[in-house]
Parts: sequence; structure tokens; C-alpha cells
Amino acid sequence: MNKKKTVVSLLAFCMTAAALAGCGSSNTAAPAVDTKKADTGAAPAATEPAKKKDPVTLTFVIANTVDAAPFNKIFEAYQKQTGNKVELQALPGGEFDNMMKTRFSTGDFPDLFLMQPGTKQNVKLRAEETLQEWSGSADIWDRIIPSMKEFQTTPDKKIYGVPFGATGMMGIYYNKDVFKKVGVEAPKNYADLIDIAKKIKGAGITPFYEGVKDGWPPQIFYFTGWVSNVDPVIGDAGVQKLEKNELNLADIPELKDLFAKQKELKDLGLYQDNVLAGTYDELQNGMGDGKVGMAFMLDGIIPQLEKKFGKPFVTDKIGFFPFPSAKDAGTALITPPNQLMIPTKAKNAKEAAELIKFMISPDMVNLYYQAAPGIPIFKGAKSELYPVQQTVNDLIAAGKSKVNVQNRLTPTFADFQKTLQTFFINGSVDGAIKEFDANYKKDGKAKRLPGFE
Repeated sequence: MNKKKTVVSLLAFCMTAAALAGCGSSNTAAPAVDTKKADTGAAPAATEPAKKKDPVTLTFVIANTVDAAPFNKIFEAYQKQTGNKVELQALPGGEFDNMMKTRFSTGDFPDLFLMQPGTKQNVKLRAEETLQEWSGSADIWDRIIPSMKEFQTTPDKKIYGVPFGATGMMGIYYNKDVFKKVGVEAPKNYADLIDIAKKIKGAGITPFYEGVKDGWPPQIFYFTGWVSNVDPVIGDAGVQKLEKNELNLADIPELKDLFAKQKELKDLGLYQDNVLAGTYDELQNGMGDGKVGMAFMLDGIIPQLEKKFGKPFVTDKIGFFPFPSAKDAGTALITPPNQLMIPTKAKNAKEAAELIKFMISPDMVNLYYQAAPGIPIFKGAKSELYPVQQTVNDLIAAGKSKVNVQNRLTPTFADFQKTLQTFFINGSVDGAIKEFDANYKKDGKAKRLPGFE
């Protein structure tokens, strides 16, 4: 892109560390942006950790939906300065949480791992028993904007994860050439979105692609649809009721309507043929080849498209808009960055802690954002924003953003991908939302949360 922007402060997240573990409300302020260019030269040197007489190999676990490239650049610099190596292990994104819980239960601890943001992860991993605590690490929190520390802090002032990365975003990504060919622009409401999809289909192009076979992609339809259609109705008070099991998911008409909307897309033939065989990889190929117009997707698709089709393609050909509501263009879904966590029983826990401090040094942070541009969460960090990211940044400035509901709830939408795979087969809206609700309650009960006993 022609313009590079340095983000020197991020959104002023309004969060609580109790039931409403979220941020990015409609009153969130946008980050100030500097127009200085980021250095794009060779990897800069970071503050050198102490040399190791006997180098070790650290195991670092991530989900395979996370772009490994920026981490590998940092690990190359780390190895050069310390002699220590980092072995990156990627687990399936849709099963990541369950696989990590299994590894913890069997004592198969990595040295460090990258987990979803927020304190809700502490429950599933029994953080007070198994994870390193960071609240006293002033050298770390002095580098990170205060709202990110607040988001990771438990009610008893403990912190078990160090945020790392950028503010994420989910919504509808689209191929600009397809929109231009059909003669349409970003929708003003949901009815407009359906009209656009019908026009794209009329041109012989697949309007939407869904990766049902991979499991996790169809969930994004609901996360993005929630902030535009459910949050405005139930509000933060409703989310707090869900947290305490005082409100049933099955009793929210706007949520049930999202199931009906997804079924409508399938019934109208607005998905690709044989949607049950859809994969994330083929979604990328379709978007890049201009055979697919739109996809409900997370921002992890950006580096994947760049790998396959080049940076100019992502810069010039890919656009973004929120899931629209019936009344307006919708609200952008944003997510805090993932968190780095260290098991207390990790073989190389000391070296893992040193690695985290190396990773958040100014030089390494800037190196990360050079490889993975995004809205930073580190003070004074430099990052180039892709146009789609700038679109979300502008929506944040306009007060049209909200944090993913799953980052605001302690119980999870358990087995949601399995529910949706079944839903795509049988098309039962009532059956899907009842199962969705039951699995949510089951997860809350399994975690022994108040209100779910």
C-alpha cells in the first residue's frame, strides 16, 4: 500500500474482569495514528538475553489458523542471540482448546503456547494451579497499553497470560473485482446484502463460500452476526445474564433468526455447490481467483491470501464490511490479541519467560508487525495497516465496533462446529438452537460456574 501508518495508541476498551469480560463497545475511541513509515529493513537487534552455555529447544504451540511467519522471524533472531531454538507446533484450530486441555490433563506440557484472549481461558486450564502468573512483571506491562492488561486481569488481580499480536477483526471479506463486475457496493443493510448476493449468483459467480468440512469457519457467521443483531437488543446486561445462566440462548429471537438467515443462504443457493465439502483452503482459492464474491471470515485470511496471491492483491482487491443488521450496515467485530502462556511444569519455563520478554521488546514487536501488519497493542509500536484493517480502524473511530461475545463469556459455545455441521445437513433451526443452548449450559456446569450447578 502507498501509505503506512503507525498506531501509537489503541482503542480505549471498556471492560470489566468479571462477568462482562469484553471490550470494544460502541463508545470505544479510535487509536491515534502517526504517518511515519515503519522500517522495512533487516530484522533489528533486540535487547540481548543472557547467553546460554547449554542451548535448549523450546516447544511453542499455536493453532494452525494463526500465521506462523512473524513468529518464525522472531525466533530466528532469538536463536541467533541466545543459541536457543524454538520448535513451533501447530494444532487444528477447531480442536485447539480440547487438545490443550488433554495435554494438560496428561502432563504433556509445552514450554509456552498461544491461547485465545481473556480470563475465561483460566477456568478450562485451572490457571491458578498450572500457569505462570504475571501481575508483578512491570517490565512487561510497561510495554502494553493498559486496556490489554485489564482484559487479562482476574477479579483477584492475577494475570496468567501476556497479550501478543494485534487487535483482530471478523466480518465479511469480499473480492472488489467481483463487486465491480456486478456493479454493487458494500451493503447498507441485510436485505441489501441478499440482493447483492443474488446479483453475484446471476453473474455465474459463487456469492458466499463456507468451509463446513473444516468445522470452524461457519461459526464466524454467528459471531459477526451477534454484534450487529443480538448485542443491540440484549445489551451488556443480557450478556451478564448469559454469564450467570439467567438467560437462555434459545430464548433470544435475534439469535434464532441468525440460524434462519444461514439456512436461507443455503436454501437460496447462495453458497457454493456441495457446501458440506467446503474447506478454508478452497475458500482462499475461490476468493483469489474471483470465483467467490464474499466470505464470513476472520482476519487470518489476510496473510493466507497474501501468500497465495501477493500483497498487491490483498491491498487492492480485498474489501471488508461488517455483518449488516436489518436497519443499518452493522457493527464490526473486533477481538483482543491472543495471549502467551507458560505452564509452571514446563521443562524450560525459565527460558520461556525470557523468550516472552524478548518477544515484546520494541525491536521484536516492530519486526512482528512488519511481517503481520495489524492494529498494535504495544506502546509506540509501528505497523502498516492494510486497507481492510483501516476500514475497521475507521469503524472503531465511528463507534461501530464491539468485541466478540465469546471473549466476554466464561462458558464457551461448546461443540458449536459440530452443531453447525449437523445443521447444514438437516436444516433444523429449532434443533440447532436447542443443541446450541444445551451445550452452552453443559460447558458452564462442567466448569462449575455460578448459576450452572
